[in-house]
Amino acid sequence: MNKHIFKLFKKKKVSVFPNPATKGKVVNLMINKGNYAVQLEDKNSQAVYEQEIMVANKNEVKLFNIPSNINNGTYYIKVVNKNNQQVLRSCLKVV
Repeated sequence: MNKHIFKLFKKKKVSVFPNPATKGKVVNLMINKGNYAVQLEDKNSQAVYEQEIMVANKNEVKLFNIPSNINNGTYYIKVVNKNNQQVLRSCLKVV
């Protein structure tokens, strides 16, 4: 399992795992509390799926669905906060 941890500001972190991910399954997002829009983007930065998540507790793990109808390949997970600021953009391989 390949785990990506990104520093957002001083102490904030986001983890996305597993990577590679299986279509029709979920990836886990561990993120600080807040409201976020999570997008799955193709290599052309076009959103192919979006899911709103609300995190009530620090470092709570939320599930993000990987659609079963997408092609295998490289995608990007993009996390945007309620102020429309991007807090993460991470490469995700879907098999």
